Amino acid sequence: MIFLGSIKNLKSFPKHKGFTLFELIIVIVLIGILAISLGKISSVSVYSYIDAKDRNRMSHEARWIIERIAREARNAMAQSIRTGNNLGVDCVEFMPISNASISTNLPASGSISDFNAVAYNLSFQANTYVAIMPLTASSVYAINGVLAPIASVATTGNESTITLSSPSNFTHRSPENRFLIVSRPVSFCLDTSSGQLSRYEGYNINQVQQIPPSISGELIADNLSSGTGMFSYQPGVLSRSGILQINFRLQNSTRNLSGNSEAFEYFHEVHIRNVP
Repeated sequence: MIFLGSIKNLKSFPKHKGFTLFELIIVIVLIGILAISLGKISSVSVYSYIDAKDRNRMSHEARWIIERIAREARNAMAQSIRTGNNLGVDCVEFMPISNASISTNLPASGSISDFNAVAYNLSFQANTYVAIMPLTASSVYAINGVLAPIASVATTGNESTITLSSPSNFTHRSPENRFLIVSRPVSFCLDTSSGQLSRYEGYNINQVQQIPPSISGELIADNLSSGTGMFSYQPGVLSRSGILQINFRLQNSTRNLSGNSEAFEYFHEVHIRNVP
């Protein structure tokens, strides 16, 4: 009787049904759809972060390129700035100013071997030139009448004696007896075929601009291009200073942002304020 009662009690327990194959397939499909959706959302978030990081890097790189050129150009003798293009190479060339002062005994005309000047921290540096009343780039790079190489600078008290390498004639005189001391030319050149921007220095003065100079340059940046020319210069006039325009396009080299050939255009103007 006890045994029969136990069996009877077992039969009274509720029956539990399992999953059917169809239900299991539906669950697997739903989980797969959910996983794909979450993966897509995650990948979009990751690529958006990478794109933003790459754009920020490119923006910093472009600002560095512009600032590097602008800082040197602002210290250039305005009348020495010239631009040009040759066989897909865009260049800007100028002579950096290393010092300036006021002469105290410069004759009004004739050949000059040496002269005295106020000693505004004047010191001799190799490959530097005296520039007196430069007016145009063509006259500056012709050298005669505007530039003269320096042989030595001797300072005694508040006065310096500047000795030239050879007797030189200067076409004009500054009304304020000003003169500049400038260094050898510097060039920035963009090779549009390779996308590389290079800096050149230490080469001799040439009356005709060399594009690019015939020496090895220092690589500044790459992945650049320019449709209308990277450099353009408008000489100063009575109403404004000289303006050096910098225009280029920067492309990401590692990959295409958002799957596209994304590039960024940059335009900047540098005001050259110094006068003869």
